[in-house]
Amino acid sequence: MKLNLSRYGQYKKDIFEKLDFSFVAGQKLLDLGCGDGSDAEIFLNEYKLDVYGVDIYEHENLKKIKGLKFEKGGIFKIPFKDSTFDYVFLHDILHHLDEKGQRKSKHLAGLKELKRVCKKGGTIIIVEGNRYNPLFYPHMVKMLGHNHFRQSYFNEIVLHIFPGAKFKYFEVHLYPKRFISFWKAYEYIMENMIPKCFLSYNLAIIKK
Repeated sequence: MKLNLSRYGQYKKDIFEKLDFSFVAGQKLLDLGCGDGSDAEIFLNEYKLDVYGVDIYEHENLKKIKGLKFEKGGIFKIPFKDSTFDYVFLHDILHHLDEKGQRKSKHLAGLKELKRVCKKGGTIIIVEGNRYNPLFYPHMVKMLGHNHFRQSYFNEIVLHIFPGAKFKYFEVHLYPKRFISFWKAYEYIMENMIPKCFLSYNLAIIKK
């Protein structure tokens, strides 16, 4: 399948290229915590999937995305029947589930709901920012207040519900265009010379 990811900007292009997952066109995908629909739009236009979005807020931009089926709802009670989706996708959602308390019980409850709505033989894909990445920690955690998980904790809660989960770690950020060569060199160093526990994104691929 020929993709044109460049039109979605450097950050989205990098995320989906490093995701490196072969989706089967026509299958049903849930984008949980879809936000403004920027990921959903890629799934629709580039991967030709049947895309459903769920979020606790209905972003104005969602109305402009042709083909997206949106339902208002949250991860603790996803508004779909058991075994509905071939793919369930989350991008930077887990650390928002219980932002003040960050209770493990809440995180596990959310993961169990993903398992419920995914078909047997389907795939759950979780992309989650890493707390102690050297760029994320001062900017996202300290300045913006995102309570990202430690990589070890992310792995722990995913494996608790999905013992067969496979993990991958990569470095992606939204870089200034003017200095893209510098940042790509930084990215290469991070991915090839620095311990994986400091990379910006944790990826879990779970086959149900």
